[in-house]
Amino acid sequence: MDLLLLLALLPGCLCSFSVEVPPVVEVEIGKNAIIHCKPTFSGSPKYTSEWFVLDENDDLRRITFFGDGRQVTDPDTEYSDRAKVKSDLTLEIKGVRLSDEKQFLCRVNAVNEGTKEAKAALKVYDSPETPELSLNLGILSVTESIASEIGTCISRNAYPAPTIEWYKNHQLLTPPTEKNPDLYMSSRTITESSGLLTVSSTLFLRPTKMDTDAVFSCKVVYPIPGGGVRRMESQEFNLTLHYYTENVKFEILSPLPIKEGDDLIFRCAGDGHPPPSYIISKLKDDNEMEIYSGVEGVLKVLNVSREYTGSYSCQAMDFDSPPEVVLTQELDLVVNYVDTPSLLPKEDTMVNLGADLQLTCRGDGTVTPQLRWKKDGAIVFEGSRYKIRNISYSQSGVYTCEAVSSNIPGLTKEKDITITVEGIPQLKPGTETFEVAAEGDTLSLTCSAVGHPLPEIMWNPPELKGAQSVSGMNVMSKVSVKVSSKLAKGVSCVAKNVHGSNERNFTLNIGNVIDTSSAPSQEQSSGGSSTAIIAVVVCVLLLLLVVALFYFLQKRGKLTCGGSEKKSLTQDPASAELAPELKSDKRPEQHGLIGSPGGSRSIEC
Repeated sequence: MDLLLLLALLPGCLCSFSVEVPPVVEVEIGKNAIIHCKPTFSGSPKYTSEWFVLDENDDLRRITFFGDGRQVTDPDTEYSDRAKVKSDLTLEIKGVRLSDEKQFLCRVNAVNEGTKEAKAALKVYDSPETPELSLNLGILSVTESIASEIGTCISRNAYPAPTIEWYKNHQLLTPPTEKNPDLYMSSRTITESSGLLTVSSTLFLRPTKMDTDAVFSCKVVYPIPGGGVRRMESQEFNLTLHYYTENVKFEILSPLPIKEGDDLIFRCAGDGHPPPSYIISKLKDDNEMEIYSGVEGVLKVLNVSREYTGSYSCQAMDFDSPPEVVLTQELDLVVNYVDTPSLLPKEDTMVNLGADLQLTCRGDGTVTPQLRWKKDGAIVFEGSRYKIRNISYSQSGVYTCEAVSSNIPGLTKEKDITITVEGIPQLKPGTETFEVAAEGDTLSLTCSAVGHPLPEIMWNPPELKGAQSVSGMNVMSKVSVKVSSKLAKGVSCVAKNVHGSNERNFTLNIGNVIDTSSAPSQEQSSGGSSTAIIAVVVCVLLLLLVVALFYFLQKRGKLTCGGSEKKSLTQDPASAELAPELKSDKRPEQHGLIGSPGGSRSIEC
């Protein structure tokens, strides 16, 4: 009882004192390790701290000391040049090594509070190198009854030891470690002289035909500080398998149906591996004519013709296949065609202008083709016989008979014939009347004609010389004229060839010149009216003079018309016929001017 009381009276006995360190500190090799040490006091006593490392026998060996603000690293230890303690009692170890994976102890001595200590485990990590593959380069048979070694995946110099995963077509395999006929793996771990670990895993598999194109790989899974893992993948690889051919496929790879001019591709393929060699033959009259042999099994025929129509066979030359396996296949090929059409007329033809013409086209092929006539790229008639009535120059040109297969796209043949229409030239419509402001103006006249043989264009008056341009059966002549009164009387162009000619007259209406060959202009009409008025005035004056002369002679009695004169007029038959006309043609003016003042006398002459 006295002892308990004495302990209760000692300073610091009622206060707590502890030391905390992390239980595990993880760090990658080569990096610095930081191990914290945190003492907890009830007050603020003076204290010192020491860091120790535990060896394999759990013996303590001090490496650092801290007290009175001083830090001391003990000499002659493996940490003499790599370890130091900070003012907060944290231990720092530079350039961690694999051998540093040990326990470290922090001990704190507090005045009046005693001594406390705690241990931390340092765990080190090192990433592996890129995984290596050691593969079975032999040929694996799918007929084996046990699993064969596929390959070995090796991960070198890692710490801690990684694990190895196997993948097929990017899917994780889960092979057991126990040996069995289908799939398993075996692993082993080697400690290198550096202390790092090398792990290898060997995969055993009984392959099938499905594995022919399968992709295999391995991945190394290794831990990293913090509890995570990373994966590192190897290169991918395939298996070399062997199995006999059980099925043969013979086909045409080119788009069907096949037509003349296409590229034809045969393919013969078996399911054996490695692939066997193949022979492709054409069958004719129970005989086989070899046209291809090789391991690819592909035959290409460029620009195929109808002669390739027939039956073909393909044979896979696999001597490992059992006798009951059928290694030969056959197929039939039809090369569709259309013959070049035959035409009537057979040759290029001349046709008279205005005549009728019939073009006939005949075609043949695998299937009777459809026929149509085209000109200048446009369809002018659907059918075999194309009849042209009253043919014109515009219907001259190249006509194409096109034979088109109705059920084979792109199967077409065609043939051309040139039709030339000949005859008298035809003048093309154009302006014929021109209004010209004044004499001396320049005017451009154009004359265009079509015909065969090619017409020649001439101008009237002859001194006009035109510039000609020719396009096919068309000719155009242009002339530039200086308008004059002479030209106003008539300008024309004549298109002429061996079959005849055609003429066009141009009318030039000139503002200040009378054009006698055309309707008068306003000025010409004005001039004509003035001339007519003058003529009328002159006639009236002459008539007045004659009347005055008659009047004067009558007054003097020198003008008489006797009965004998009248009698001679009536007795003459010609005069008798003329008399009524003279009477009926008497003018009233004569009575008024020649008669007597009383109006009872008249003189007939």
